Amino acid sequence: MHTSGSPSTWRAREDASRDVLVALYLRDALGVIDPSGLPRLLGTGLPASTAPADEMTGWAWIRWWVSVVEPEAGIPALPEHATPAWEAAVRKHLDDARTWADVAHQEYGIRLAERAFSGETGDTDAGVLSELVAEREQAAGTHADFDLRIEVLPLTTAGIWWIGDNAIAVDELLREKPDDYRQALAPIVERLVPSAADRARDRTLD
Repeated sequence: MHTSGSPSTWRAREDASRDVLVALYLRDALGVIDPSGLPRLLGTGLPASTAPADEMTGWAWIRWWVSVVEPEAGIPALPEHATPAWEAAVRKHLDDARTWADVAHQEYGIRLAERAFSGETGDTDAGVLSELVAEREQAAGTHADFDLRIEVLPLTTAGIWWIGDNAIAVDELLREKPDDYRQALAPIVERLVPSAADRARDRTLD
């Protein structure tokens, strides 16, 4: 997004991506420990507790997850000895994961349409995020330049989490509460739009 009347250039894309939903369903089904701390998905029908995944499965899932949320990272393929076991583990749950992800994605689309119909924009390039960016630019004495991916997910805990260098996840209930969402986004924007002094210091360190 290029904000009107300002040299700042930033973009935010909001979605409940099927690939993210599938990956997280499999995380929960396989018992993978997620180092990001992102809570379990809500409404999957999976058991509340699952036996922890073995080290190889956890390692393989994390590599896959990074490739989903940060495709530009160029994560290499799994070693051949890991592939058969990983594929067998995934195959047990993949159809259910895809079916659930399709439903969750459709439900997100319905909520997005309802927000638009009620007058609250569902476009993250406007509204609360634009206000926060403008306020941060003024306070920091600089212009925004970032590309942010926002995944709105059905999670068991309300909150907002970094899931990549340029990607965050937000619980769908928090997303529906403008004031709380604004408060949660503020530190995200602060990190994305460093002050002029911080940028000068970074250039000096480089």
